[in-house]
Amino acid sequence: MTTAAAPNCPGARAMLPALTVAPLLRAVAVHAVRDDQPWRTACRCGRALWPDAVGPSGRCAGCGQQPGAPPYNVEAAVLLAAGLIVSGSTGWVLAADTWWAARLAVLAFADLAVLRLPHRLTAATTAGLLGLLAATGNANAWWRTVTARLVLVALLAVLAFASGGQLGWADVAIAVPVAAALGWHSWSAVYAGTLLGLGAAALTAIILRRTGHLTGTCPSASS
Repeated sequence: MTTAAAPNCPGARAMLPALTVAPLLRAVAVHAVRDDQPWRTACRCGRALWPDAVGPSGRCAGCGQQPGAPPYNVEAAVLLAAGLIVSGSTGWVLAADTWWAARLAVLAFADLAVLRLPHRLTAATTAGLLGLLAATGNANAWWRTVTARLVLVALLAVLAFASGGQLGWADVAIAVPVAAALGWHSWSAVYAGTLLGLGAAALTAIILRRTGHLTGTCPSASS
């Protein structure tokens, strides 16, 4: 009698390691606090956030409060990003894309929670991305990446000054890793991403203002 062989699913196996970074993402996401508050290192009950409050449930093992992102949201975002990444990237590019997507997921959850984009996360995202892409040895694409981020940041910095605070410095900061990732692929990707990003930012600002969640000028990125 023969035994059926297990199905070969390299894509599924490649996505499974993404679950291992979800606790790290949640550990960073729970540090999303407002500008006037120190970085959160413990639950309100005094229990350290790591490792008790970074499971998929996001709840503290001591008191049951939820200091982090909603249950399973971070894990779902990581798996979705991993699925998109493993479909077309390999080697150092895969490592760079994974680093970039994972940290942008953290920034997205922090932004949704408190309208804050910490500089430390943005800087780490950019540094890691450039370092991993440099390891590929593709000098032309790497220099296009560097040039794209400088050009887009300069453009957004001018717009931030001209808009009188309507475009926040957090938006300028987050453009650095986004432009770098788009620049690796092509200038067309940079142009398309810039237009889509500005359109999405404008639409989001309108919705937030209409719903009363955003008043005055846009918040600044924080250290």
